[in-house]
Amino acid sequence: MEANKTKPFFLYLAFNAPHTPLQATQKYLDRVKDIKDEKLRTYGAMICGMDDAVGVLLAKLKEHKLTDDTLIFFFSDNGGPVGVTNCRNTPLRGAKGQVYEGGVRVPFVVSWPTMLKPGTFDHPVSSLDVFPTAVAAGGADVPTGVQLDGVDLLPHLRGEAKESLKERVLFWRTGGGRNFAVRAGAMKLVRVGNNPAELYDLVADVGESKNLADADGKSDAALQKRLDDWNAGLVAPKWDNPQPPKKK
Repeated sequence: MEANKTKPFFLYLAFNAPHTPLQATQKYLDRVKDIKDEKLRTYGAMICGMDDAVGVLLAKLKEHKLTDDTLIFFFSDNGGPVGVTNCRNTPLRGAKGQVYEGGVRVPFVVSWPTMLKPGTFDHPVSSLDVFPTAVAAGGADVPTGVQLDGVDLLPHLRGEAKESLKERVLFWRTGGGRNFAVRAGAMKLVRVGNNPAELYDLVADVGESKNLADADGKSDAALQKRLDDWNAGLVAPKWDNPQPPKKK
């Protein structure tokens, strides 16, 4: 930032905390000393450390009077690892590595004071939207022939988009190609290993507690077709993560 403060720059900052191993200095542990659970207390302390680091970045932007003209994205890569940190994803079901909402739904903040008004956006967005949004913000064009899964969020966040993202289709694949999910509007189809399909209405049931899938698969056939077509266009998984549970 210091070297590029007089010209456009791109900064990608990926914090390795909060993440295992759960370790924190006494300075941050003291901030959350009222948390009784040891794991959760250390996790909270690590979040405090990350917050301070984000604050250093924002202070530097302010120092150089770049805040108003800088597009900032802040989001997590996945949902909370409930069993590791003793945190909760309530009311969401599932955790990191899973395709339920507790594994894929995360905080997502966008800031660009000169271009965006404060507020909330209620339709589905994805980390895949960062690239096309940044390209548009920088006045560049996506190379011809390149198909992107993300969209430029700026017209949507400004309320200028011709089409809504309310019925947007999003896909997930994890576990080395064993677990899948597809969301179209409010409806979400979940496939976990060889288990029967699960179907949820996320508007009425964000906790994914009422499986609407019927035995013959008719209720989820359209979503399953979309999922199959999407998966057919992907390369084979290169990582088997998270690992399947070991048989005892």
